Parts: sequence; structure tokens; C-alpha cells
Amino acid sequence: MKKFIAFALVLVLCLSVFAGCEKDSVEKTSDLQSAKDYVYNTYKNASDTYIADYKVIGKVLVGDKTFAITWTTDAAEENVKIVPGDDGMVTIDINETNPEEVTYTLTATIADDKGNTESVTLNRFTPAAVIVDAGMSYEEIVEAGYKLPEGIAMEETLRLFGTITKIDTPYDANYKNVTVTIQVGDMADKPIMCYRLKGEGADKLAVGDKITVQGILKNYKGTIEFDAGCELLAVGLDAKDPKPVLDAAYSLPEGIAMTEPSTLVGVITKIDTPYDANYKNVTVTIVCEGDEARPMMCYRLKGEGADTLAVGDTIQVTGTIKNYKGTIEFDAGCVVEAIVKSAEEIVAPENPADIVAAAFALPEGGALPYEATLTGEVKSIDNPYNEQYGNVTVTIETEGQLIQCFRLKGDTAATLAVGDKITVTGYIANYKGAVQFGAGCTFVPAA
Repeated sequence: MKKFIAFALVLVLCLSVFAGCEKDSVEKTSDLQSAKDYVYNTYKNASDTYIADYKVIGKVLVGDKTFAITWTTDAAEENVKIVPGDDGMVTIDINETNPEEVTYTLTATIADDKGNTESVTLNRFTPAAVIVDAGMSYEEIVEAGYKLPEGIAMEETLRLFGTITKIDTPYDANYKNVTVTIQVGDMADKPIMCYRLKGEGADKLAVGDKITVQGILKNYKGTIEFDAGCELLAVGLDAKDPKPVLDAAYSLPEGIAMTEPSTLVGVITKIDTPYDANYKNVTVTIVCEGDEARPMMCYRLKGEGADTLAVGDTIQVTGTIKNYKGTIEFDAGCVVEAIVKSAEEIVAPENPADIVAAAFALPEGGALPYEATLTGEVKSIDNPYNEQYGNVTVTIETEGQLIQCFRLKGDTAATLAVGDKITVTGYIANYKGAVQFGAGCTFVPAA
């Protein structure tokens, strides 16, 4: 801002020099008018919608003169306050918990040392506050998301657990993200898009998968979505935020237990006591969302699949947490409610025909759980070579089937032609009914 102001001041000074060279009959622009014009030009293209506090300038310099700006508003003080700062800026303090929307006029009054004034008026709007409390259910968070005005995002990071109903954009191996839409509970009429979702397992997501997603909810042109940068926390598990539970657990005095059961999702880092076939339990230690400083022992853990647990598995555990001689643990009787086995590398079949058969058996939105390599003949150039991104989209015939290679890259991508034989490597998905190698696939000329 300082650089911009300095530039504007130089411009004003230059205008003054030129004005001095004009004939006296030409009306000169006053310094006060120049100050007004500067304020107007500074804010004429600013947003008219604000959901949080924002700042405006408290003075303007024109040549060697300083013009103070007095900001006023016709809004009630409990909704909007004017707070001058020591830094020369003025904070427009918005009541961010107001359940009612507020439309108001913000006025900047610029005065000179003779008492002359000029004013600039700005129309402003603050939508009704969308309040998200720590104890809200997933359904209540969705309802709050659907109250967001267009173009507005929530400030806090939130998480939801839902079922994938659509793969909007297949996994991109270059950027390691995928866009999906989820349904929370029975709220089919209020879907949530997860835009450019990242995280372990994102490349294998398919319609029907239950996932936990964390990010910033926003209203983008009418679509309620997690914004780019949202994170895939778990597949198949309802991974609620572990921090409040861990905070409370690690505050327990020695020998004291919580009064209510808690649920945590974590990765097994240690098998403390192997599975006991007589008592049908096992003791393991888990770490929740990488918080290695606060592990949680699951003492004599029971439940279906407890006998198969291994280091690296992700599990959902419910039970009473206690401080036992300095060890924070789920007490005996805790139950494993869900298990996601440690991801094992799934190798593509050696026979290309098996890969193609599996690809064409995928449901819409489904993807093969491995990187595949197929050789085929180019049958069409669907999108010509893009010099900026260095890719081309083609369709190949392999094992009697046509598979599109979306945004295909390779050393000779610019010269690919119908009839060329190439070997393509990448992730295959069913995108809106079309079987294709997703963006980021690569090729080499076939031997």
C-alpha cells in the first residue's frame, strides 16, 4: 500500500506542476479534491460484502499536505464500529456473530485546514453470521454451509464424514489430487464437493467409498464445497477431530479416568501385547493424525478383527480413557469398531487383457487401485498438443478396446499421429462412463 500511495503522490505532484504551467483561466483541481479522488479511486472497486473486520486508510498526503479522514457509518454501533488505530489505519469492526444481515453506508469525510470538506460514500453489506460450534453434528455443519452467501467462505477448518456419490474430476497424478462429491448422512439434497482433494489414498477413491474430509467450506458460484487444499483424512472411517479428546486425556491426573466414553481414530505404531485367543483381546498403541507426542494405548482391545491387527493398520476405537500410572490409555474393555488394513502395494496383473477387462468392469467414478501400463495404437487425436502444458489427449486401441489417454505426456507428444504405436503408463478410471488414463499419464514409443 505504501508504494501505491507514494506513486499516487508523485502523480498528484506532477499534476500540480502541469497545472502551474496552464493559463490562469483554466480551473485548477484543489488539493482537497485530489485527496477525495484518491480515496474514491482506492475503494471504488473494493468488495461491498464483508463478514469480518477490515481496514481503511485514516489520512491522505497530497504534496506536503496531510488530509485527515473521518469515517462514519449509519449502521447501529452493535453491528459496526469505527476504531482508529495508531498505525494511521482505521478498523471497521464487524459484529461477526450477528444473526441478522446488515446493509449500511460507510462515509469518508476528508477535511482541510480551513474547515472545507469533501465526502465519499461506500455501500457495504454484512451477511447474517454463519456460526459453527465445536459440538455441531456433521449434518448441522452442512446446513451451516448451505447458508453461506455466494463467494463467502468459513474461516475455520472443518471436517465431514460422507459417502462419495460422484467423481467430478479423476485423479491427477501430476498434482496428486482428485475432485469428488460426498453425501453426508441422508442429505442427498445438500451435496458437498471436495475440490482438488489431497491425501493418502486419493488416487484410489471410488463412488461408494466413505471418507473423512477436512478443509474450508465455501460457496463458490452456488456450489457448496471444500476449497482447494482440502485433505483426505481417512477412507472407511469416521475420523473426528482428535485434539479435544487428546487435550482432555493428557490433562488427567494420575489414577483418574474420564466419565464418558471417547472415540479416536489412529494408526497402530506398536503391538504392546499380542492377541490372546483365550480372552480374545490385544493391546496396541495408536497415534492420532501424526500426534506422536501424545500416543494412546488401547489396553486389552476387543472386537471383530482384533486378532488380525498389525502395525500400520488404521483403527477406530471407543472406550473409557484413563491415566494409569502416567500412561494415557483406553481402559480394558475398549472396542475396535472399524479397521482399515495397512495399505499394501497392489501390483497390476501381468496380462494386459486382465487390466483392460478390469478397467471396463469399473463402475462410473471407479478407478483401478494400481498404476497400469498398456500398449496400443493411436486411433484419434482428441485434443491437439498443448505447447504450454506439454500434453496431448489421444485415444488408443488396446486388447480390442478404446481407451482415452487424457493429457498424455512424453518426449514426442508434439508429433504423435494416428497409427503410432505407444506404451502408456498411468492410473485408469471410469470418468462419466468413459474408461481413460487420467491426467498425468505418460508414454514412450512402443518397441
